[in-house]
Amino acid sequence: MGTRVLRDRVAVRSTLLSLGVFRSNPIHRWGPRAFARAVLTPVGPGTVQFVWDAESTVTVQAWGEGGDWLLDQAPSWLGADDDPARFDPSPNARLARIWKEHAFRLGGSGVVWQELLYAILGQRVTTIDAVRAWRNIVLAWGEPAPGPCELRLPPAPEVMAGLYYTDFHRFDVERSRATTIIAAAKAAARLEEAAGMELPDALRRLMAVSGIGPWTATSTLTTTFCAPDLVIERDYGLPTMVCWAFTGDATRQTDDRRMFELLEPFCGHRHRVVRLLLTAGLTPPRRAPRATNPRISRL
Repeated sequence: MGTRVLRDRVAVRSTLLSLGVFRSNPIHRWGPRAFARAVLTPVGPGTVQFVWDAESTVTVQAWGEGGDWLLDQAPSWLGADDDPARFDPSPNARLARIWKEHAFRLGGSGVVWQELLYAILGQRVTTIDAVRAWRNIVLAWGEPAPGPCELRLPPAPEVMAGLYYTDFHRFDVERSRATTIIAAAKAAARLEEAAGMELPDALRRLMAVSGIGPWTATSTLTTTFCAPDLVIERDYGLPTMVCWAFTGDATRQTDDRRMFELLEPFCGHRHRVVRLLLTAGLTPPRRAPRATNPRISRL
């Protein structure tokens, strides 16, 4: 086990939130002032835990082969590579007010494979279905994570590369997503290199794999990198959310073009704006029953 203490005035929970959104996820765990996550690092499996006090003094502990790597990466998780001082929300009074209340930094996990695997599972299905598939796949094919936090590691790429698409059907993952996962697993070593590339090159590296398009690549790398201007493209609900937050209109058909028009005054920090809207809970009212997907395992 290794330990590191970091002292900085940072909104720790809000900064780490993008690395651990759903509480039912077996690879991470939240406490009142603690967060732990299991990671397949480039040098081996590891677990990292952040514990902080009211003064934002953060004690970081890590276990496993990847423990030292995780300790080195910890400042980046806490937004050390981000510079929110350059963000000017003043073009929108409402946004400026929200930023004063919810100011945070953008961190990056520094890993690709496990972020990509989760993103692929989210293709063309509801968030609830993606989270269910992810949880069941991690429990079935992941290994126990090192350390005392009782977490599970995401499935290793070599495990996923040896599967058939039919193996995924019991988790309600159809052939299209399953074959993309298998292809990505076989290319995982080259995909992991994207974490050390410039962002445009990293996007191209991911999208060179069949089945990985702009949505999957941008969804992945907004978690891998500190990327204040990288907006998730071709998302089902994001353009409507942005349009509603800025105009109050959630009824019109909207698209990426309209979303980027509204975000243009904040160029350089467009992802930060989207994260801020989500953190503040500025989502449009629901106008229809929650969507559902067919259960592949029952077909």
